[in-house]
Amino acid sequence: MDELGVLAGEDGRPLFLDRGGQPATLLSSSDHILLRGGERLVKGDAAPSDNPRLSNPIHPTLNGEPLAVQHAKATGLALKENDADFPHGRLFVESVDDMDVEIPDDATVVVREMDVYFVVPPSPEGGDEIDLEECGKHGRRPPRGHQYRFRVDGTKHTLESATVTGAEVLALVGKNSHDWSLNQKLHGGRRQRIQPDDVIDLCEPGVERFETVRRQAQQGDG
Repeated sequence: MDELGVLAGEDGRPLFLDRGGQPATLLSSSDHILLRGGERLVKGDAAPSDNPRLSNPIHPTLNGEPLAVQHAKATGLALKENDADFPHGRLFVESVDDMDVEIPDDATVVVREMDVYFVVPPSPEGGDEIDLEECGKHGRRPPRGHQYRFRVDGTKHTLESATVTGAEVLALVGKNSHDWSLNQKLHGGRRQRIQPDDVIDLCEPGVERFETVRRQAQQGDG
Protein backbone atom coordinates (compact mmCIF):
# COMPACT_ATOMS: atom_id res chain seq x y z
CA MET A 1 0.00 0.00 0.00
CA ASP A 2 2.03 2.94 -1.29
CA GLU A 3 -0.15 5.77 -0.04
CA LEU A 4 -1.10 7.46 3.21
CA GLY A 5 -3.15 4.81 4.97
CA VAL A 6 -5.03 4.72 8.26
CA LEU A 7 -3.75 2.01 10.56
CA ALA A 8 -5.48 0.51 13.58
CA GLY A 9 -5.52 -2.79 15.41
CA GLU A 10 -8.50 -4.91 14.37
CA ASP A 11 -8.81 -6.82 17.62
CA GLY A 12 -8.72 -3.80 19.93
CA ARG A 13 -5.06 -4.27 20.94
CA PRO A 14 -2.80 -1.25 20.41
CA LEU A 15 -0.79 -1.24 17.19
CA PHE A 16 2.78 0.09 17.13
CA LEU A 17 5.38 0.98 14.55
CA ASP A 18 8.67 -0.57 15.65
CA ARG A 19 11.38 2.03 14.98
CA GLY A 20 14.30 -0.26 15.87
CA GLY A 21 16.20 1.32 18.74
CA GLN A 22 13.86 4.29 19.03
CA PRO A 23 10.69 4.36 21.14
CA ALA A 24 7.93 2.42 19.38
CA THR A 25 5.20 4.66 17.98
CA LEU A 26 1.63 4.00 19.02
CA LEU A 27 -0.70 4.18 16.00
CA SER A 28 -4.26 5.37 16.31
CA SER A 29 -7.12 5.28 13.81
CA SER A 30 -6.54 8.94 12.90
CA ASP A 31 -2.78 8.66 12.26
CA HIS A 32 -1.34 8.52 8.74
CA ILE A 33 1.83 6.80 7.57
CA LEU A 34 3.36 6.42 4.14
CA LEU A 35 4.01 2.71 3.64
CA ARG A 36 7.11 1.97 1.60
CA GLY A 37 7.58 -1.71 2.40
CA GLY A 38 9.62 -3.29 5.18
CA GLU A 39 7.74 -1.67 8.05
CA ARG A 40 7.54 -3.71 11.25
CA LEU A 41 4.15 -3.35 12.91
CA VAL A 42 3.54 -5.02 16.27
CA LYS A 43 0.63 -5.30 18.67
CA GLY A 44 0.98 -4.75 22.39
CA ASP A 45 -0.99 -4.73 25.59
CA ALA A 46 0.30 -1.46 27.05
CA ALA A 47 -0.09 1.99 25.59
CA PRO A 48 2.90 4.30 26.14
CA SER A 49 2.87 7.94 25.15
CA ASP A 50 0.82 8.60 22.02
CA ASN A 51 3.58 10.83 20.66
CA PRO A 52 6.88 9.96 22.36
CA ARG A 53 9.94 12.17 22.21
CA LEU A 54 12.52 10.27 20.18
CA SER A 55 15.84 9.37 21.74
CA ASN A 56 17.53 10.78 18.63
CA PRO A 57 15.91 13.28 16.27
CA ILE A 58 14.98 11.99 12.84
CA HIS A 59 15.69 13.97 9.70
CA PRO A 60 13.05 13.82 6.98
CA THR A 61 13.51 16.17 4.03
CA LEU A 62 11.50 19.38 3.62
CA ASN A 63 11.98 21.27 0.34
CA GLY A 64 15.24 19.45 -0.27
CA GLU A 65 16.75 20.21 3.14
CA PRO A 66 16.95 17.93 6.21
CA LEU A 67 14.52 18.80 8.99
CA ALA A 68 15.18 17.75 12.59
CA VAL A 69 12.03 16.27 14.17
CA GLN A 70 12.07 15.42 17.87
CA HIS A 71 8.72 13.65 18.20
CA ALA A 72 7.31 10.60 16.46
CA LYS A 73 4.29 12.42 15.09
CA ALA A 74 3.52 15.87 13.71
CA THR A 75 0.53 17.58 12.15
CA GLY A 76 0.65 18.81 8.59
CA LEU A 77 0.45 22.37 9.90
CA ALA A 78 3.43 21.88 12.23
CA LEU A 79 5.55 20.45 9.40
CA LYS A 80 4.86 23.18 6.87
CA GLU A 81 5.35 25.95 9.44
CA ASN A 82 9.06 25.13 9.03
CA ASP A 83 8.81 26.66 5.54
CA ALA A 84 9.67 30.33 6.04
CA ASP A 85 8.32 31.34 2.61
CA PHE A 86 5.02 29.45 2.52
CA PRO A 87 3.91 28.45 6.05
CA HIS A 88 0.34 28.61 4.70
CA GLY A 89 1.09 26.80 1.45
CA ARG A 90 0.13 23.23 0.50
CA LEU A 91 2.14 20.38 2.01
CA PHE A 92 2.85 17.19 0.04
CA VAL A 93 4.84 14.04 0.71
CA GLU A 94 6.58 12.12 -2.06
CA SER A 95 5.03 8.76 -2.77
CA VAL A 96 6.65 5.75 -4.39
CA ASP A 97 3.99 5.63 -7.10
CA ASP A 98 2.80 8.30 -9.54
CA MET A 99 0.89 10.44 -7.03
CA ASP A 100 2.39 12.67 -4.36
CA VAL A 101 0.02 12.90 -1.41
CA GLU A 102 -1.28 16.16 0.04
CA ILE A 103 -1.29 16.37 3.82
CA PRO A 104 -4.07 18.48 5.39
CA ASP A 105 -3.19 20.86 8.21
CA ASP A 106 -5.05 18.77 10.80
CA ALA A 107 -3.71 15.36 9.70
CA THR A 108 -1.38 13.63 12.18
CA VAL A 109 1.55 12.06 10.35
CA VAL A 110 3.95 9.42 11.65
CA VAL A 111 7.24 11.03 10.56
CA ARG A 112 10.12 8.86 9.41
CA GLU A 113 13.68 9.38 8.22
CA MET A 114 12.96 8.50 4.58
CA ASP A 115 9.99 10.86 4.20
CA VAL A 116 10.35 13.64 1.64
CA TYR A 117 8.02 16.61 2.18
CA PHE A 118 7.66 19.73 0.08
CA VAL A 119 5.44 22.81 0.08
CA VAL A 120 3.96 24.53 -2.97
CA PRO A 121 2.43 28.02 -2.98
CA PRO A 122 -1.37 28.19 -3.06
CA SER A 123 -3.01 29.08 -6.35
CA PRO A 124 -4.08 32.76 -6.60
CA GLU A 125 -7.42 31.55 -7.98
CA GLY A 126 -7.91 29.01 -5.22
CA GLY A 127 -9.18 25.52 -5.93
CA ASP A 128 -7.38 22.17 -5.97
CA GLU A 129 -5.36 22.79 -9.13
CA ILE A 130 -1.60 23.22 -8.92
CA ASP A 131 -0.64 26.59 -10.39
CA LEU A 132 2.53 25.94 -12.41
CA GLU A 133 3.27 29.62 -12.84
CA GLU A 134 3.35 30.12 -9.07
CA CYS A 135 5.50 27.01 -8.58
CA GLY A 136 7.98 28.13 -11.23
CA LYS A 137 8.09 31.67 -9.93
CA HIS A 138 9.15 30.44 -6.49
CA GLY A 139 11.32 27.49 -7.54
CA ARG A 140 8.97 24.82 -6.16
CA ARG A 141 8.43 21.57 -8.01
CA PRO A 142 4.80 20.60 -8.65
CA PRO A 143 3.46 17.40 -7.06
CA ARG A 144 2.76 14.40 -9.26
CA GLY A 145 -0.74 13.07 -9.90
CA HIS A 146 -2.84 16.23 -9.61
CA GLN A 147 -4.60 18.81 -11.77
CA TYR A 148 -2.40 21.53 -13.26
CA ARG A 149 -3.18 25.11 -14.19
CA PHE A 150 -0.89 26.87 -16.66
CA ARG A 151 -0.98 29.84 -19.01
CA VAL A 152 -1.07 29.72 -22.82
CA ASP A 153 -0.59 33.25 -24.16
CA GLY A 154 -2.85 35.28 -21.83
CA THR A 155 -5.28 32.56 -20.78
CA LYS A 156 -5.01 29.94 -18.03
CA HIS A 157 -6.03 26.34 -18.69
CA THR A 158 -6.33 23.24 -16.49
CA LEU A 159 -5.30 19.68 -17.35
CA GLU A 160 -5.93 16.44 -15.45
CA SER A 161 -2.72 14.83 -16.74
CA ALA A 162 0.89 15.72 -15.93
CA THR A 163 1.97 15.09 -19.53
CA VAL A 164 0.80 16.88 -22.67
CA THR A 165 2.12 17.20 -26.22
CA GLY A 166 2.87 20.43 -28.00
CA ALA A 167 -0.02 19.80 -30.40
CA GLU A 168 -2.40 19.30 -27.46
CA VAL A 169 -1.35 22.63 -25.91
CA LEU A 170 -2.02 24.37 -29.22
CA ALA A 171 -5.42 22.69 -29.41
CA LEU A 172 -6.35 24.17 -26.03
CA VAL A 173 -6.35 27.61 -27.64
CA GLY A 174 -7.90 26.48 -30.93
CA LYS A 175 -4.68 26.46 -32.96
CA ASN A 176 -2.93 23.80 -35.06
CA SER A 177 0.72 22.90 -35.52
CA HIS A 178 0.61 23.58 -39.28
CA ASP A 179 0.04 27.31 -38.82
CA TRP A 180 1.42 27.87 -35.33
CA SER A 181 4.58 27.15 -33.33
CA LEU A 182 4.71 26.73 -29.56
CA ASN A 183 7.31 28.11 -27.16
CA GLN A 184 7.65 27.16 -23.53
CA LYS A 185 8.52 30.16 -21.37
CA LEU A 186 10.79 29.11 -18.53
CA HIS A 187 11.74 30.83 -15.29
CA GLY A 188 14.11 33.70 -15.99
CA GLY A 189 12.61 34.59 -19.38
CA ARG A 190 14.23 31.78 -21.39
CA ARG A 191 12.17 30.26 -24.21
CA GLN A 192 12.27 26.73 -25.54
CA ARG A 193 10.67 25.63 -28.83
CA ILE A 194 8.21 22.75 -28.40
CA GLN A 195 7.58 20.52 -31.41
CA PRO A 196 4.05 19.12 -31.98
CA ASP A 197 5.02 15.58 -30.91
CA ASP A 198 7.18 16.64 -27.95
CA VAL A 199 5.83 15.37 -24.63
CA ILE A 200 5.92 18.01 -21.88
CA ASP A 201 6.15 16.86 -18.26
CA LEU A 202 4.26 19.49 -16.29
CA CYS A 203 5.88 18.24 -13.07
CA GLU A 204 9.35 19.23 -14.22
CA PRO A 205 10.55 22.26 -12.23
CA GLY A 206 10.52 25.46 -14.30
CA VAL A 207 7.49 24.76 -16.49
CA GLU A 208 5.43 27.92 -16.23
CA ARG A 209 3.70 29.15 -19.34
CA PHE A 210 3.51 28.82 -23.10
CA GLU A 211 3.21 31.20 -26.03
CA THR A 212 2.07 30.61 -29.59
CA VAL A 213 3.77 32.15 -32.62
CA ARG A 214 2.40 32.16 -36.18
CA ARG A 215 4.67 30.03 -38.32
CA GLN A 216 4.73 32.25 -41.43
CA ALA A 217 6.32 34.96 -39.30
CA GLN A 218 9.30 32.68 -38.57
CA GLN A 219 12.52 32.21 -40.49
CA GLY A 220 12.32 28.44 -40.47
CA ASP A 221 11.27 26.44 -37.44
CA GLY A 222 14.50 26.33 -35.51
